[in-house]
Amino acid sequence: MKPTNMRRISRLSLLFLFLLVSCSPRSLSATPESPIQLEDCALVTPAGMQVDARCGTLTVPEDRANPAGRQVDLHIAVIPAIKRSPEPDPLFLLAGGPGQSAVEAFPAMIPLMFLIHQERDIVLVDQRGTGQSNPLRCLDPEDETLTDDQALAQLKACPATLDADLRFYTTEIAMTDLDEVRAALGYETINLYGASYGTRAALTYLRMFPGRVRTVTLDAVVDPSFVMFMDAATDGQSALEQFFTRCEADEACQSTFPKLRAEFDELLARLEEAPPHITIPHPLTNKPFDLTVTRQVVTGMVFNTLYVPDLVATLPLSIHAAYADENYVPLISQALLVNAGLYDGMFYAVTCSEDAPLISADEAARRGEQSVFGDRTLDFSAICAEWPKGDVSPDFRAPLSSDVPVLIFSGEADPITPPWHAERVADSLTNELHLVFAGMGHGNLSSPCTSRLFKEFLEGASVEGLDTACVEAVQPPPFFVDFSGPRP
Repeated sequence: MKPTNMRRISRLSLLFLFLLVSCSPRSLSATPESPIQLEDCALVTPAGMQVDARCGTLTVPEDRANPAGRQVDLHIAVIPAIKRSPEPDPLFLLAGGPGQSAVEAFPAMIPLMFLIHQERDIVLVDQRGTGQSNPLRCLDPEDETLTDDQALAQLKACPATLDADLRFYTTEIAMTDLDEVRAALGYETINLYGASYGTRAALTYLRMFPGRVRTVTLDAVVDPSFVMFMDAATDGQSALEQFFTRCEADEACQSTFPKLRAEFDELLARLEEAPPHITIPHPLTNKPFDLTVTRQVVTGMVFNTLYVPDLVATLPLSIHAAYADENYVPLISQALLVNAGLYDGMFYAVTCSEDAPLISADEAARRGEQSVFGDRTLDFSAICAEWPKGDVSPDFRAPLSSDVPVLIFSGEADPITPPWHAERVADSLTNELHLVFAGMGHGNLSSPCTSRLFKEFLEGASVEGLDTACVEAVQPPPFFVDFSGPRP
């Protein structure tokens, strides 16, 4: 049996929760010729819940400088407001990755937005390269047999296999698409919510079309200076240290796992010397899953787990089981659950143009030496060396000045976009509120506190007067002391 490509899986899992033409953005104006024809449709969540919507497509040129060339059909879903006379400004939800489909990712969140949905339309647009908008995929997500070298070779060779000019799948071009959708649907102004890479998209839209934006909500912020993978080693190490410190300060966790740090270090040293080969049931398919458990596999699994507080609650138990019993199933299974659908061709089309050229190999290596997670830029840079690059405007990386109301959520223990990235964005804004949730991870819209604040912010279009007292009451779930759960 061949060892499966766990580093590839870890890399794709990591990217979830996270992150032009030769003309300037000013010339990329949205000029739809006709409205979008919408028809009744149903969006289905992974849990089988159905969301009624109205779906349609808008055809746009792949290269806006060549309108007669290849076309891209943008897939759009509008979830109409419940009220007969809704507010005129809808909520556009921008997905993460880059590489997530908004139409696939967000229906599961609609129940969290019920009160918002009563008053406003919710609009989902599959960004070009994702979902049903000319999807770009390199690796088969169902193929668990590829080795690392095979996956790397496929990713390097992928551009030649895709029916796309990959220079035209960058964020600025995608936000021009978004504004054309806005205009074609007949909305004058919109509210934006972006998560992870969706925050880069939202900030780009705000910069390019400031007069069209009523409010912006940013969750797990990618600031303009963020470079994919450059800060992952140090930010991940900080989140890991916070995890260990929280366990040591928790009576139940400390008494049950008094040597957790030492056990983790010894586990990594043991795997470095003699990585075992195991077969486990895949947590999603239940099919036999073969892998060699290397140090890199375990650190990748831990990194992925740190995204999600519900999974962090089981991390002490999972580390201890791997160390004491050589039982790697809990750690690997929970980390694989973080993996989400990602259109990897779109991911590389965006990040090879916008991020890879800014990587400093020497600095990345230095940071990697100071972290158990190591240098996470190596494969990424090698892949991007083979990909075409799109143009990025000079303003793309500049701090954004704006007086549009902006509400910002950050998780204190987020391993990929911790609060300091949001602070960089907030420094140049004049009408913002940044809320940090203690001990929480990547994305913070799921609590009643944040859902209420989000609703009130959209209603008033102001960060003034929001009752944020509930923020301090938001806490990560208690640690499991055994497989039956936390201590009562």
